[in-house]
Amino acid sequence: MTQRDDLRIELFSAENLHAVSELTKRCFTTPWSEEIYRRELDNPQSVGFACMAPDGTAAGMIHCNFVLDELTLNTLCVDEAYRRQGIARRLWQAAAEMMCGVCTVCYLEVRESNTAARTLYESLGFVQTGYRPRYYSQPEEAAVLMTAQLA
Repeated sequence: MTQRDDLRIELFSAENLHAVSELTKRCFTTPWSEEIYRRELDNPQSVGFACMAPDGTAAGMIHCNFVLDELTLNTLCVDEAYRRQGIARRLWQAAAEMMCGVCTVCYLEVRESNTAARTLYESLGFVQTGYRPRYYSQPEEAAVLMTAQLA
């Protein structure tokens, strides 16, 4: 795994939301709209980071929400051209560092067939804590629930 120094991690902003939205369209069958992410900018319980490439495109992104001491990882994705370069790990570390001291636990759901993501999450300290049949659509698939304690 090679880490690139020309990529920068930054908080979601009005300036990078279009690039983030375009990235999610490339990565997900049912992505959130740019308008949803724009509304999240005003949500004090929302945390989002983008990994920006020199050309202004988003190479990766993470979005989380929190309530009390519980963080929910809603979305984490990396553009196919930038995978296996440590970007997802860097994005998670940025979010976890920001929320350390605020939240004690993080929850997420991941498609059962997404073994690459599940392996990444396990390497970040997440463990499987549940299972939801038919949770996802397009295609219909179960979700694996995972939980991690935040330091």
